[in-house]
Amino acid sequence: MHLGTVLRHCGLALAAFATLGCTVPIAMDLGEHEANQALVALERAGVYAHKQPDAGHEGRWQLEVARSDAALAVTALTDESLPAAPAPGVLQALGQGSLVPSRTLEQAQWLAGTAGDLEATLRAVDGVLSARVHLATPARDVLASDSAAQKPSASVLIRHRGATLPIAPGDVQRLVAGAVPGLVPDAVGVISASVPPRRQPDRLLAQLGPITVTQTSLLPLKLVLAAASVMNLCLLGLLGWFWTRHRRARARLAELERADGIAGES
Repeated sequence: MHLGTVLRHCGLALAAFATLGCTVPIAMDLGEHEANQALVALERAGVYAHKQPDAGHEGRWQLEVARSDAALAVTALTDESLPAAPAPGVLQALGQGSLVPSRTLEQAQWLAGTAGDLEATLRAVDGVLSARVHLATPARDVLASDSAAQKPSASVLIRHRGATLPIAPGDVQRLVAGAVPGLVPDAVGVISASVPPRRQPDRLLAQLGPITVTQTSLLPLKLVLAAASVMNLCLLGLLGWFWTRHRRARARLAELERADGIAGES
């Protein structure tokens, strides 16, 4: 057996080992904080996930799970509203205007950007799954008196984990009112919706020879066993190659000794 044959067999074994680690991406183009949040959510759902750099987006991350866990992983992330839908901030919203923006357009863009910034701030609170902020600031009529003019108002919808809102409604009102000129906290309506924890499905058991494991643990176990098998095959191949070389060397030495004996007799 030649060394090249041994290496070729090891390469084939490694290729077979790689096919066992069949994973699929479930979330891409994530910031590191978003990726870590998603990892925690998947861990709570009992799904093993792997975070690695996203090759298609420099400085971003992607998450991969076993193909058999893909459906459960997507459901878990959906329940947690992850990854969060991007909301434009003030700077992004103001940069999307027309070449000749009107006062009304600028006002709408400013409101959209302010709402996006407020939503991002509320989502940063531990336990908040999603937040939507709606701002209403009527156009000011210079002819109307201050008492007749409509006052700005706002409404906030927060989906959260647990039975109670992780941030006091009064704090939400003050936060939103402080971002909009003329808006008072009492004019901010706060609606909260508790998202009950999803009951984890019973993990199906899988049989791998004499070993019984859960479906989630099956892939890591296969990877460990496959790695051990590849190492054993490579070691056996190398031992066979050294043994063959040793036999050939002994046979060659015996031939030389016989040749020397015949030459001595003559």
